[in-house]
Amino acid sequence: MKKILFVFIFGIISALTFAAPFGLKMGMTIEEIEKACEEEPSFLEDGIYLIKPIKSHPLFKYYAAYVNEKTGLYQIRAMSATIATNKYGTELQNAFTNVKDRIAKTYGKPKINNKIDSSLSSYYQKDENWFYTLKEGSRELSAVWAKTTALADNLNIVALECIADSGLYEGSGHLVLYYYFNNADIVEDEQDSVF
Repeated sequence: MKKILFVFIFGIISALTFAAPFGLKMGMTIEEIEKACEEEPSFLEDGIYLIKPIKSHPLFKYYAAYVNEKTGLYQIRAMSATIATNKYGTELQNAFTNVKDRIAKTYGKPKINNKIDSSLSSYYQKDENWFYTLKEGSRELSAVWAKTTALADNLNIVALECIADSGLYEGSGHLVLYYYFNNADIVEDEQDSVF
């Protein structure tokens, strides 16, 4: 009986250890993050590290951990591999919908921002110019899970965004996934204190 109880408790602890996004939790030090990664984090700049988490998603190729000296891990960003798409943005939109629906299983229904600048001519508002308007910054497609939805894992905001990469009327883009932990506000306030 004690053996079963031990296995049960160990299982719960193990599950909680890797329950957070990509197995990373708010406040982790860079040393703790390294233990949850396949290789040593690579320093970029200003507390930003490129990482390769053990717990990763096959669609996402690049991961960045934002670590503050005082508060530890406060933000994670993941970027997909390049997604080739047509002028309608079909492939990029399909990837977005797929990932959004999968994230919604964990964090609930997001707020969808699917809008285009209304001051554009009707020609550019046509579906056939979807990718062009995304590339030019006149269109947005994103999903946001905010703190009003009672996020788990000490998260403040989770967001998924489509970005255009190369090409004019058709080309390639990426999905970018953002995880902001509850301590992100503390880091921003500290950074803003210089103003």
